[in-house]
Amino acid sequence: MRVRRLDVLDEYVEDGRAAVYTTKGMVALLSELATAAWCMLDDRWVPTTEVTEMLIREFGDPGGGEADRLTQNALRSLAELSLVELDD
Repeated sequence: MRVRRLDVLDEYVEDGRAAVYTTKGMVALLSELATAAWCMLDDRWVPTTEVTEMLIREFGDPGGGEADRLTQNALRSLAELSLVELDD
């Protein structure tokens, strides 16, 4: 799976958390993990495995081989908010 960041109208990041005003007219408040994942992206396609590796470096490995699944769940949540686009 690949992911890329979508355009937003405005963003504010403080203390590792973001508030994002989407092009759909919503304001989304992101957790530290979601903010880290979202901030590492731009408009180029990136394999989700790269996002997983970055999140493990930043937050540690959750263990049990769950890192990829948890990353994909987080990215799907960001996609539902129109903050990223996923390519399955």
